[in-house]
Amino acid sequence: MSLDTRLRSVFDTVLELDKTLPNSALRYQETPGWDSLGAVLLISSIEDEFKVEIDTERALKMDTFSGAAQLLRELGVRE
Repeated sequence: MSLDTRLRSVFDTVLELDKTLPNSALRYQETPGWDSLGAVLLISSIEDEFKVEIDTERALKMDTFSGAAQLLRELGVRE
């Protein structure tokens, strides 16, 4: 399973998203459920799924789906 597919699964589960929303539409404060509490839950779930630790500075920059995917790649997560 690709990184993007796994990450989307985490987003869908944590935020209870409509699966028809494109990845490009997933943005902090614009996506239903992705508020401050949703962000904390999302980061925790991403850390669990991908076995990484996301520090606060990086977490604050993770405000889109593509940003989250890029962050994981920077942390060494491979497809």
